[in-house]
Amino acid sequence: MATEKVDVLIIGAGPTGLGAATRIEQHGKNWLMIDQAEEAGGLACTDVTAEGFLFDMGGHVIFSHWDYFDQVIDAALGSGPEAWNTLQRVSY
Repeated sequence: MATEKVDVLIIGAGPTGLGAATRIEQHGKNWLMIDQAEEAGGLACTDVTAEGFLFDMGGHVIFSHWDYFDQVIDAALGSGPEAWNTLQRVSY
């Protein structure tokens, strides 16, 4: 069994774990993230069945009015139409 010493262990590579890793990295801490899945994203994913049907599993919609949050998301995923599918919602 391999062991590694880190300042912070992050369990889960969903949006919250990825956000925590980003902030911890900004503070220069040594961290390790583990997750049961092979890819990051947690429930913010699309599952594809053997027949090719798509099932959205979770957080595909992000509502934010916080500039710092938007900057972190853009830094992680890119910005502009090639990175984001945006839709202006109007609900009264």
